[in-house]
Parts: sequence; C-alpha cells; structure tokens
Amino acid sequence: MTTTPPVDPSTEKKFSIWFFVGVLVLACGAVILAQGIYEFWHPGTTVLANLHPAFWWGLLMTAFGLFYTIHFRPGKG
Repeated sequence: MTTTPPVDPSTEKKFSIWFFVGVLVLACGAVILAQGIYEFWHPGTTVLANLHPAFWWGLLMTAFGLFYTIHFRPGKG
C-alpha cells in the first residue's frame, strides 16, 4: 500500500481575494455598461437621463474590475 506524502501548506499556490473582487466588479460593470449603451438609443424617463449615468458607472466599474483582475491574477510572476 502506497501513501502520498503530506502536502506542505506553505508551498501551495494562493489566490488573492482581490482577484475575485475584480472578476465580480468586472462582470457587474460589463452588465451596467451594456445597459448604458442600450440607453443611448432608448433613453430613460428619469430627470438626469441625459447624463447617461449607467454608461459612465459601467465604464468606471469595468475599468476598475479589469485592473484588479489583471493586477491580481493567479500565477502572476
């Protein structure tokens, strides 16, 4: 009977929580950005709809999420 040697936890690869935060913010930002782009052709009825807040917040969140996803990606040297 062969047994596997115990795994040393200090040699295990670790994932940064910020990578997952970046993925979630990127996904939410992409959805909001898509809605903001849609609203250019189908404007809403809110008071400040002419400022296109969904577009700008979606763009900001997508950029923020993309930065965090790339900066904290697993396996980065």
